[in-house]
Amino acid sequence: MKFLRNFLFLTLILTPALSFSADLKRISATSHITAVTVYTDRAMTTRGTNLNLKPGSYLIAFEALPTLIFDDSVRVEGKGTAAATIAGLEIKRTFLEGSGEKRIQGLQEEIRTLERSSAGLDARKAGITAQKAFLESIRVAWSDRISKELSVGRPTSAELHDASGFVGAGVTKAEEQISVIESEKNGLKNKIDALRRQQNEAVGSTRKESKTVEVAVEVTRGGSLLLELSSMVPQASWEPAYDVRLATNAKTAELTFRAMVRQQTGEDWHGIDLTLSTARPATGGAPPELHPWQVSLYHPRPIMAERMMASPAPRYMAKKASRALMDYGDMESAAAEEAPASFATAEVSDEQSSISFHIPQALDVPSDGTGHGTVVAVELLPVSLEYLAIPKLSPAVFLKSEMINKAPYPLLPGKVNTFVGSRYTGSSRLKKIAAGEKFDLFFGSDDQVTVKREELKQHKEAGLFGKSRVSYRYRIELANFRKEPLTLTLRDQLPVAGDEEIKVTLEEPSIKPTEIKNDGTIIWSMPLLAGEKKELSFGILVEYPKEKEITGL
Repeated sequence: MKFLRNFLFLTLILTPALSFSADLKRISATSHITAVTVYTDRAMTTRGTNLNLKPGSYLIAFEALPTLIFDDSVRVEGKGTAAATIAGLEIKRTFLEGSGEKRIQGLQEEIRTLERSSAGLDARKAGITAQKAFLESIRVAWSDRISKELSVGRPTSAELHDASGFVGAGVTKAEEQISVIESEKNGLKNKIDALRRQQNEAVGSTRKESKTVEVAVEVTRGGSLLLELSSMVPQASWEPAYDVRLATNAKTAELTFRAMVRQQTGEDWHGIDLTLSTARPATGGAPPELHPWQVSLYHPRPIMAERMMASPAPRYMAKKASRALMDYGDMESAAAEEAPASFATAEVSDEQSSISFHIPQALDVPSDGTGHGTVVAVELLPVSLEYLAIPKLSPAVFLKSEMINKAPYPLLPGKVNTFVGSRYTGSSRLKKIAAGEKFDLFFGSDDQVTVKREELKQHKEAGLFGKSRVSYRYRIELANFRKEPLTLTLRDQLPVAGDEEIKVTLEEPSIKPTEIKNDGTIIWSMPLLAGEKKELSFGILVEYPKEKEITGL
């Protein structure tokens, strides 16, 4: 038997006056989130409920929804074998009453029981303290009596020993009992404090605000109906993160594109169908408009007029700012051989103005604000390597790569971790890289290639031939301890003259630079054989008028 499928879609403009007839049969829908599309600053959740309806009028209620959902983003779709019409929907604020009342009562009873135990310990302590005081009084009284009777040979030493032992043992036992009681009281106090914290948390959850969406449905022929409710919610986001691993042949690099998803929307996402989108709803769907830029002569206002106008201005501006904030708030919101395990990657869709990544496996993302990672894609990128050193600033030689983004989508800004084989070399930030665009990435420093820079001399001459001169001389030593040849790019710099009367010259470089840039950067491209060492020296001369001072040197 072939069933007829109906597809229903409704987009409604909500108004506060919307209400439904009391004759509608109300059904509390059992729904759960099935799909989520996460943007950079919000998410669109979709939840569904399956119903079997007879002909009639119904009010289907999606209850206990987060209060954060944007009311104007709520949409309802329906499909199934039932012939049904969605007549309207209404959004209400509701409260979940009494969800923690039994828990609170149980906590209160536990607290009272512990407090009674604590009071009993206080009574025991008071009795023992009285016994100790009595023994102390005996000790004081005996001390006076014994001093008098010792002169006549009484009491005997045995009697004296028995008496002092009785008092001492009694006092010691009393102090031990008091110490045990204090320890028990501290334990009870800690338990009572913990129960009171739980009680306070439970009190906060007994009246939890939520939203309810009621959907009016008219059914003319009975059957099954799947209702799906979608809405935008803030406090959800995702950001990219990358691992780039340089291959042993140094010709390719594997880029693993991950996504970190966070959300605090008020409800956990269990087993959702997740899609990540690069669209930015907050920027709006259309560009801003240019308004006429008017220029006019300034005409001062009369003092009295200014005074009269001064008082309303703050109120007007406050209203305007408040209105702007309200508008913004409405918008927001097992193989025979061992092999590495592969990743399940996302399905990429080009949606004209944005890219979406559909994650193939179901995910759980709790509403706790912590990052939950998933692999989006794995790409193999071609690499061109060179070694780079700036010995003026660092004695390290860095491994620089030039890559091409061969992925059919842009690489978004995010943190990138770099590896050479299994060795972690560091992290940096990746800028937005378009599909097909070249970009540079560093893989840390290489201890097998060394560079050392030292200043040989510094000389200053004042007023010679009408000019003052300052000269410097430097030497740079390079060494390649690797087993293969390489090319080392070396960068240094000349001072940049901020005045036409200042002349800066590169003097007697032992190796001619490959390039000198306008910003003073000097670049040498130095080929080094395996095990080869080289030395480079150069000077810098700065000349300026003798009657003037110079800064920056």
